[in-house]
Amino acid sequence: MRQHFLQSIPLSEAVGRIVKEFGQAMREEIVPTWEALDRVTAQPVFAKLSSPHYASAAMDGIAVRASDTKGARPGQPLRLRLGQEYVPVDTGDALPAGRDAVIMIEQVVPEGDDALIEQAVPAWQHVRPVGEDIVATDLLLPRYHRVKAVDLGAMLAAGVTDLAVLARMRTVIIPTGDEMVTPRLGVAPNAGEIIEFNSSIIVSTLKAWGADCLVTAPVKDDRSLLEQALRSAVREGDLVLVIAGTSTGRGDYTSDTVAQLGELLFHGVAMRPGKPVLVGRIGGVPVFGVPGYPVSATLCLHTLVKPLVFARFRQPLPEEPAVNGVLSRRLVSGFGVEEFVRVQVGAVAERAIVTPLGRGAGAVTSLVKADGYVRVPSSTEGFAEGEEVTVKLWRPWTQIASRLVCVGSHDVVLDVLADLLKTEHNGSFTSSHVGSLAGLMALSRNLCHCTTTHLLDEATGTYNVPFIQRLMPDRDLLLVNVVKRWQGFVVPTSLESEIKSWRDLCRYKFVNRQSGSGTRVLLDYHLRREGIDPAEIEGYEREETTHLAVACAVSAKEAEVGLGIKAAAVAFGLSFIPLCLENYDLLLPTAVLKDERISALLGVLASGRLAREIARLCLQGYDASTAGQVVWRSHA
Repeated sequence: MRQHFLQSIPLSEAVGRIVKEFGQAMREEIVPTWEALDRVTAQPVFAKLSSPHYASAAMDGIAVRASDTKGARPGQPLRLRLGQEYVPVDTGDALPAGRDAVIMIEQVVPEGDDALIEQAVPAWQHVRPVGEDIVATDLLLPRYHRVKAVDLGAMLAAGVTDLAVLARMRTVIIPTGDEMVTPRLGVAPNAGEIIEFNSSIIVSTLKAWGADCLVTAPVKDDRSLLEQALRSAVREGDLVLVIAGTSTGRGDYTSDTVAQLGELLFHGVAMRPGKPVLVGRIGGVPVFGVPGYPVSATLCLHTLVKPLVFARFRQPLPEEPAVNGVLSRRLVSGFGVEEFVRVQVGAVAERAIVTPLGRGAGAVTSLVKADGYVRVPSSTEGFAEGEEVTVKLWRPWTQIASRLVCVGSHDVVLDVLADLLKTEHNGSFTSSHVGSLAGLMALSRNLCHCTTTHLLDEATGTYNVPFIQRLMPDRDLLLVNVVKRWQGFVVPTSLESEIKSWRDLCRYKFVNRQSGSGTRVLLDYHLRREGIDPAEIEGYEREETTHLAVACAVSAKEAEVGLGIKAAAVAFGLSFIPLCLENYDLLLPTAVLKDERISALLGVLASGRLAREIARLCLQGYDASTAGQVVWRSHA
């Protein structure tokens, strides 16, 4: 009989129970000291030898008895005889018997085998005595110390050649699911197959925390196979992670199987994403069931597994760097659930601007793009636009603060432009794809450095300028061309000859761009001119935020036609029916022209380098001959 979720418990309670139940220190093992980097000491480490363990010369020169140098003074040199009053030494040499000082070679005047000195020296000058650095039996490192590179040198210098450390946590990771296949070099998955990549994220993360990992082959959605895999895993591991099968749907057997083989501590945590996570024990070994969606799995790893790993290594959880910033748009969250929202951050006008990313638990790219996350307490329903929030950072603030922030219309040439800026000027450029109109609004509120736009004005038939003048009449702005590009219908090759006019959109399943995007404005303009009701177009309500997403939907046969740029159609092997050549422009306040980063960006545009790179990459549907040219400038 299928079990339903146990009552979700608060995240803090879940972490407390995990650490209480399983947080005992790892067992000890002995390793060679030179292999102990990043390991955690299981016992205090005491020096076995003094360092140096003999009195040694600290300078190149001559070793003498300090009493033999009495009477030497400037203008009245004292003569010392080789082998009797002095012995030549180099740095690190053992101090010859009977000698107690070293005179550096620069203060010695050789005369045959004799040495003349003009200054008496005190005993133990330029001599490293026994134990100057380390005295045998000194405490070198305390218990539960994570060994650093310099620690290795100190221990080896003190004669410590083997070390008692906490054993690495042996972690067994079990991916599950009928659809899961391991990555195969040069082999694309078939329809219905999903490449199993969650384990790669988990393994890399756990290794950085000091654990060893073993990943099993994907286990099918079969109760007996999962039971067999779990029995084997708890014999081999100190920790077991089962990926997927934690919900209550058909084929989700993880909770029942853990409960059958051992004890289920809890199933469900009041957090988003990751709510279906479960924790139990089998034979004393902790077993975590993490959801299959990559964002959920990653969040469970950091919020629930990480505290356990660090507790068993007796290490404090690393403090996450944070920055306070203002939200560029409203962030809505469900009451009663603690939510972790991935965000991008930019520094604009001496403020940190925080932009929430897509919330989908399956959007692994949101983890790649995110600069950090905002934690929304369970007692709130989110934050308003412009409200200050705290961002826990995954990237250094210095890296974020140096980045140019562009918010606006999407085009693949922005990625080309960012790469050129990085290559030629070591600059950083990030773009958020919210559409032309939303980009203009963001610039008007000083939420970005610049915006990209391609808005067709119905009244004048011109691009961009009328919208800018209406939205920001009092701003001093500069509009610069990035490229001219072809917009048109993106269709399968089989329909290339079937779609000839806007009216033909009523005959096929359509995929749209989001409201406020320049492409959507273009579509709606022509629909009104042709007298076409959007309700006549199947799929008009389906919105995508990029040209590539539109082309992907057509390629996947989720739609039969979309409106987009030629480069996106070509990227997916689709046909393209051209409609118009439009200006794709960059808008920025003239006040930022003094910024070296903006100067570098405009320099790349005007240099012709963008046009050459577009040609080298064989990106079609662009005319970059006017890139970098000023299209319009306001005189506010």
